[in-house]
Amino acid sequence: MPRTSSATVFIEQSGRLLQARPTTAKITYSYNVNAKTQRGTLSLKTYDPVSGACFRFRTMKINDLNRILRAVSNLAEVQAGTGSPISATAGALE
Repeated sequence: MPRTSSATVFIEQSGRLLQARPTTAKITYSYNVNAKTQRGTLSLKTYDPVSGACFRFRTMKINDLNRILRAVSNLAEVQAGTGSPISATAGALE
């Protein structure tokens, strides 16, 4: 499972995977804080068990965190059938 190179790439790939397999694909994330440095790390993974596709991303930057969390919430609306697929990734990439 290689990591994606940037937040934009992760958002695009995750969006395509969630649109292709809205019932089986999942996004999971974890946030860890290093006690010594007091710095946090956000790790995200989009995974589809049917196809085996997996995209991973890790960041310590607050700007990436904001963009990804906004994109994840938009993608969740699409997955639930309450949002527009076009606006889900477009708004997060700005």
